[in-house]
Amino acid sequence: MKRKFISLFAACMVLFLAGCGGSSFTDDEIMEAAANLIAESIPVNEIYFGKGLAAVEADSEAAAAFAKEIKTSATHLQYLPVDKSTGYDSVDRIKEATEKVYSASYCVYLYEMAFTGISDEGSTATYARYMETEGGTLAVRKDFTVIDTRTYDADVQVVRKKGNSAVVKVQSYVDGKEDAVVEVQMIYEKGAWRLDSPTY
Repeated sequence: MKRKFISLFAACMVLFLAGCGGSSFTDDEIMEAAANLIAESIPVNEIYFGKGLAAVEADSEAAAAFAKEIKTSATHLQYLPVDKSTGYDSVDRIKEATEKVYSASYCVYLYEMAFTGISDEGSTATYARYMETEGGTLAVRKDFTVIDTRTYDADVQVVRKKGNSAVVKVQSYVDGKEDAVVEVQMIYEKGAWRLDSPTY
């Protein structure tokens, strides 16, 4: 009886450890999810790091109304209203698109940088790229350092996987020219895969 108990216990431990160390997801499932998410990340990256959402013209009626709303002169505007043709009319809409691609933890960084600004030892190192007024006007900062965002090959390979996380590698391109092979972290949360590291 004692031997049977020990054998049963050992078998359970093997299954338990296998479950902890392995992954129930196939390489094909991970690669498909990664390829789709990386492709979807390109326009999202453009919002945060690239050209950003298009703004209205500085001499437009929308810009004048925005200046009046925030009680400043139109000639002193640091931000301009986002053009409605972009399809984005609020911070929440930007967040909604972001959360379809990036993990909850990585979104925290993106949101701080884009909507609050990042400070370095008490002095603002990066201004918030977007602001939303109490009246609901979404605006984008006029002067912002633009990063040339990357594009990626459709061929994605799994480097490693464990539990609900995985790392894939993919060839990146800058200005259409082959650049580094990038490793991208992924995490499975709330029933779907999300990118857990940057692709810009």
